[in-house]
Amino acid sequence: MQKASKIYELFLSVTPGLEVFAKEEIKDLLSSEFFSEVVLDLEDGLTLKSSDLFVLLTTIKFLKIPTRALLRIEEFKARDLPKLYKKLTKINWNEYIPTTENDFKVSSHNSRLFDDRKIIKATKDAISDYQKAQPFKAKYSQLEWSHPPIIFLRFEEDMCQLSIDCSGERLDKRGHKILSAKAPMRESLGAALIRFINENEDSDYPLLDPMAGSGTIVSEYLLQDELNNKRAYNFENFPIFRKLPAKKIEMAPIEITRKAFANDINQDNIKAIKKNLEQYNLEVTHGDFFKMKELNHDNIIIACNLPYGKRIKTQKNIHDFVNDFFSKAQQIGAKSAYAVIPETFIIDKKFKILRSQRINNGGIWIQFVRASFI
Repeated sequence: MQKASKIYELFLSVTPGLEVFAKEEIKDLLSSEFFSEVVLDLEDGLTLKSSDLFVLLTTIKFLKIPTRALLRIEEFKARDLPKLYKKLTKINWNEYIPTTENDFKVSSHNSRLFDDRKIIKATKDAISDYQKAQPFKAKYSQLEWSHPPIIFLRFEEDMCQLSIDCSGERLDKRGHKILSAKAPMRESLGAALIRFINENEDSDYPLLDPMAGSGTIVSEYLLQDELNNKRAYNFENFPIFRKLPAKKIEMAPIEITRKAFANDINQDNIKAIKKNLEQYNLEVTHGDFFKMKELNHDNIIIACNLPYGKRIKTQKNIHDFVNDFFSKAQQIGAKSAYAVIPETFIIDKKFKILRSQRINNGGIWIQFVRASFI
């Protein structure tokens, strides 16, 4: 009787409120032939499953909205520290973390084991004793990690679920931004905004961000279909991954030619945008959006992460500022305008408004808001 292939599980961590966007992004990705053997399981959050570990981990390089990806290693019952230690010493740690520098995150609910410090000590001892008994190969000691591997131990009703972070840096750190701006928008939020726009507009729309900062929205628009190979991922150092035969990634070509425009009133932000996105189809201008003349292109969509009135202040009442933004977008001929704003902001009833679900952006509940002018 043939032994069944092991099914690997990859849990995706997502900013609260972005789950729907992430789920749709995953479904779109899995519709391609290369990822056809990967299955999305929604019973315990967003979990991808596959017997092909190479393909499963490669999904990480395509996903734009998740912030972390955790590979499930083991699940077992542990009601005391000796039992936890014993279970952990049986795991082949050298397949995942051939390093002695690790970080740990512990969560516990309705379990006898709950003291973070004691749990982490038992885990460190188990890994150390395992690697003393079975040292990892010397060639792996030369590997460079962008961030120490994070080992996650989650206890629920005395069951321990053990996972290892595959990301390194958060996944919203794309690797192409050399320069940043004040109060920058997270790329995962920008990617979700682009997906929200895509759902409501024609596929070939030109995009303008008139207060672009360091260019997050336009970069997520231009790079939305691309494999992110501009940074390192911790899973690339896992020996269990490095030993796998590489597969050529074949994806259907994208027929859409994207055109984007970025404007900002701050000259330093203009420099940042040009430096970050110099190789892409992007037109950059310097100026005040509220003094902008009529647009020279048809059917332009305007999208902007507006000031929340917290870190970046406005000279006028913040609610007036938001409504002036929509009014100006309509005046200069935009087809529609999108704003990322706190859900409490008041928008004039004269605008035809569509709102996304609530999103937790660093403790502030925000929404994507669309005003249609046609």
